[in-house]
Amino acid sequence: MFIRMDNSAILNKLGFKPGVSVKEYMWGEDVEGELRDAICECIGSDLLDEGSGDGADMSCVWWRDGNDEEALSDCLLDASSSIAPGRKICVLTPKPGFEGAGSPGFVAEVASKEGLNASTPVSVNSEWNAICLYPFGHGAKRSS
Repeated sequence: MFIRMDNSAILNKLGFKPGVSVKEYMWGEDVEGELRDAICECIGSDLLDEGSGDGADMSCVWWRDGNDEEALSDCLLDASSSIAPGRKICVLTPKPGFEGAGSPGFVAEVASKEGLNASTPVSVNSEWNAICLYPFGHGAKRSS
């Protein structure tokens, strides 16, 4: 898998910075392992499992097969409840043309129903995009 040379700068821009705790949702064998490793390296620790009782500074959702509104909605509710109010959720999704790709518009639409603004998708490597979600009233920050 091709990881961009400026990957740490992109990950930092998305909120993955040293010392930030990140709770991971919807991990599976099909997630991008090198990207996941880069996130762990960037924050300086492992990602917290979605089943852990620990709170986190932000949430990371691996969203694939992007047409199940109820599943994404439930995941976003869980991801929102495990972080402090006003913190962001980073949704990682395969780019169009790759297996499991979902529409960035779909993610934004579901997020809006859950009280979240969506940023512009950001390319994090050759196969995956990131979409950051922010609670309404905190302003979606464009990540590109």
